[in-house]
Amino acid sequence: MISRQLNKNRIEALTDGIYAIALTLAVLTIDISKIPITDGSSIIPALKTILPQLMHYAIAFFVLASFWCAHHRQTETIKKVDNTYVWLNILTLFFVALVPFTTDLIGDYGEYPPAVAVYAGNLFLIGSLNLMAIYYANSKGGLISGDIEKEYIEYFIAKSLVVPVICIIIIIFAYTVSSTGSTFLFLLIPAFHQIIKRVYKKRQSQLNSHNSG
Repeated sequence: MISRQLNKNRIEALTDGIYAIALTLAVLTIDISKIPITDGSSIIPALKTILPQLMHYAIAFFVLASFWCAHHRQTETIKKVDNTYVWLNILTLFFVALVPFTTDLIGDYGEYPPAVAVYAGNLFLIGSLNLMAIYYANSKGGLISGDIEKEYIEYFIAKSLVVPVICIIIIIFAYTVSSTGSTFLFLLIPAFHQIIKRVYKKRQSQLNSHNSG
């Protein structure tokens, strides 16, 4: 008899594959054919001209890597998947696959606010869809394993909010202050993740002390 139960291992395999391809293709957005090299001594100075491209590639790479890590932790908390959860993941992967394109766009036209908006907007959608998936799994779909603590889910949701919020701030900053400087705000992401992690650990310590007392 054919099982109608969706296998979460299949969505994990698809996710791993799409992320691996996107992470690899992102480096191809660095166009070395435009570097003005005339001889060996001009290589290092010429590389300075592609620093913006390198920076946007690095941002895309590490933000995508953090999304992949988050998805891995997310699937560890889930006991099963359903159609809604699967399609939320597939929609997320659609925007993950667009990251090399948006990285190329901002690498070439980062001085223009619309390019920043497309780049940050794409990452915003990935982060928001990841957030929707874990929220659905926890509150609507009943897909979360019963042994997962409520505090951990709240911690996970709080961390998942960081990238979408930062992306909105970046888009506003690009249009109102500076396009070229806006993407430096991505550096706030690990800082906020650490703050949330410390708050979570402190709460866990307090709960453990209360329970033991």
